[in-house]
Amino acid sequence: MINYHHRRINNTIFIALYLLLGFLFVTAACNPSKKPDDSKKFDVKLNKFERSIKKVDKTMRLMDDMDTKIAAVKKQRDAGKISDQEAQRRIDAINKTLGREVAHTTNKHPATDLPAWAKSLGLTLPQGLQLDKDFSQVTAENNPGEGFNSVTLVYHGPYLKAMQQASIIAGRARIPLAKEYKSAFEMKQKYGDEIIKGAVYMNFDLGAAQNPRYNIAITVDESGTLTISATDSKRMREQLQKNEIKRN
Repeated sequence: MINYHHRRINNTIFIALYLLLGFLFVTAACNPSKKPDDSKKFDVKLNKFERSIKKVDKTMRLMDDMDTKIAAVKKQRDAGKISDQEAQRRIDAINKTLGREVAHTTNKHPATDLPAWAKSLGLTLPQGLQLDKDFSQVTAENNPGEGFNSVTLVYHGPYLKAMQQASIIAGRARIPLAKEYKSAFEMKQKYGDEIIKGAVYMNFDLGAAQNPRYNIAITVDESGTLTISATDSKRMREQLQKNEIKRN
């Protein structure tokens, strides 16, 4: 049977789309600030805001479509109509097509390198892998439409090469392996069984009260896709709070 982690939308697409969608919500909320003495400027900003909301709606519809299609494949697999391998092949195809369409819709600032602030955190680029510009994007704190630093870089290549590079990058930046993956690796070393393919290195826990200011994740999925992501979570929360105040 396919491992539970294999059946979910892969780590690369989840993280990339999570950051891209979060960025789109922030920038959409930044736009509608009315100045009483300047109705023309307000109309321009309102039009931009409406276009941003339409992009959010389109993105949400695409993501809902992804979930629906993946659920249908799982239902066929669970009913024994298709094999585990065929189910995984179809799910991968859905992720690559609809996931890329979402990326095209939301990615305003494609990234090709790590910004200086990310390098200061100890992050480095992988060697021997191909950058995916559709899913790679960056935001900047000094950009009024964004207000926080974040970067996502996505690379493709041979699985073992991606795993090696992820380990090197995480080691240099001192990012630990996620607990469930650490346990799986330990069991593999002890018993020789590979429970989970890929790897996830993270310096934060989702939902935890205390996390580092910069949330960093380095992931590899079973296809050999490596993703590096870093976000100034403190400034992102502050920006969201400011946007909420503006709306009220």
